[in-house]
Amino acid sequence: MHLLWDIRVSLDLFLGGLGVGAFLVGVVLYYVDAKIYDGFVKKSFVVAPLLVIAGLLLLLTELGRPLNVIKTIYAVNPTSFMSIGIFLQSVFVVVALFIAFKVLTSGVSSLSSKIVYAGAILAGLVGFYHGFLLSGIAKEPWNNAIPVIFFVSSILSGASLMVLFNLESLENLVVRFKLPLIINMVLTLELAAVFAWVYNLALTTASSKHAYDVLISNFSMEFWVLSILLGLIAPLAIFTLVILNKLSLKAVAIPTFAIIVAGSFFLKNLVVYLGQVA
Repeated sequence: MHLLWDIRVSLDLFLGGLGVGAFLVGVVLYYVDAKIYDGFVKKSFVVAPLLVIAGLLLLLTELGRPLNVIKTIYAVNPTSFMSIGIFLQSVFVVVALFIAFKVLTSGVSSLSSKIVYAGAILAGLVGFYHGFLLSGIAKEPWNNAIPVIFFVSSILSGASLMVLFNLESLENLVVRFKLPLIINMVLTLELAAVFAWVYNLALTTASSKHAYDVLISNFSMEFWVLSILLGLIAPLAIFTLVILNKLSLKAVAIPTFAIIVAGSFFLKNLVVYLGQVA
């Protein structure tokens, strides 16, 4: 079976989403208290563009003509989601690299709040673009729920990755932000969005029902076990036990945040692949 896109597109969406989520959590902590969260913010702003660049390079190699990125930056095709996406990601990378350079050379305190705000807007646009790249193509599995699913997944995975990189700040984040409660709220939102997507596939049209049948019959392991159980339900249950003081977050932080990151990749890869075979 010939596929339009291979795993490099999934990795672009995953790595780009990680970068977007990492950047946005850095923005939040920058505005909350840049001094207290200096180390966290610095790591977020440095890691974010590197992840987006890695994803963008994979996307360009998949397209077959990597050097065309230069033309794409100044000659955007407004009818092409791919062209718009490459442009948006490229502009975000430029702004994010400038911010990273500033924090590495002059510290977080040297940043202008205006440039951070501009970076946040671009990060948000890139995050939603990842879903619109698919929903803009006439494929039943790539319906209008995908931009929300992908964006929320990016926030979850990017934030989780940065917590893993800043475990020394974990106790402060728990006390100040009730971190397990916030993450559970976002996990619940993502779970609801995913099931709304599946419900829509199962009941809308004959072609969408066919996509649902392919999902359930051919991708049960990828969907139910890796994406839903591992990536969403397991961390939701663990954080619930933490909230109820049945578990220590410090004891389960590494595996729990790691499976959220892994679950994000499994879900995005599943959606990309399903749209090409259903």
